[in-house]
Amino acid sequence: MSKLISAIHDRRSDRHFAPNKPLDAETVEALLEAFRWAPSSNNRQPWRVLIASSAEAQRAYDDALSAGNKQWATVAPLKMAIIGVPEEQPEKNGMQNYLLDLGMAMQNMMVQGYAMGLTVHAMAGLDGEKIAKAFNVPANAKVVAGMVAGHRGRVEDLIEEVRAKDLKPRTRKAVAEFTFRDQYGAAFK
Repeated sequence: MSKLISAIHDRRSDRHFAPNKPLDAETVEALLEAFRWAPSSNNRQPWRVLIASSAEAQRAYDDALSAGNKQWATVAPLKMAIIGVPEEQPEKNGMQNYLLDLGMAMQNMMVQGYAMGLTVHAMAGLDGEKIAKAFNVPANAKVVAGMVAGHRGRVEDLIEEVRAKDLKPRTRKAVAEFTFRDQYGAAFK
């Protein structure tokens, strides 16, 4: 198996972070470089990454998290709001292309983080309106997701409910379950 496939295969969206161990600037820049080099339709790059770094900004970020994500994500030292600008990647054929572009960029960051020995977790469980208001996100931009990153911590330090999620074996559907040939629902093989 190639190194890249191994990193994709082995990557996890874990929830355990080392407390009080911030990421250095070089590490954050490497994550942002991976994000930056993602493909985007017509190279429009309709993305923005907002990093909550001050204590006040981190509190505002944490306040916007869903109740479930507050159980673990508040410990992460790097807190990011992933923002898209739809007008920079207009809808085409009924598809919101900016969302595809952002998803690819987020995946790049997640795989890069895993390859660096970090925990990187993407989240839909946050209030985008709270983030937009707290961080002055303009009306033409949309908060799409949150991402947190940090050094790996100890799974034992998580509360039982969250620990169970991190210890659960990763599974994926078989290729034949989601791949069709010629017609939707027709067997791939």
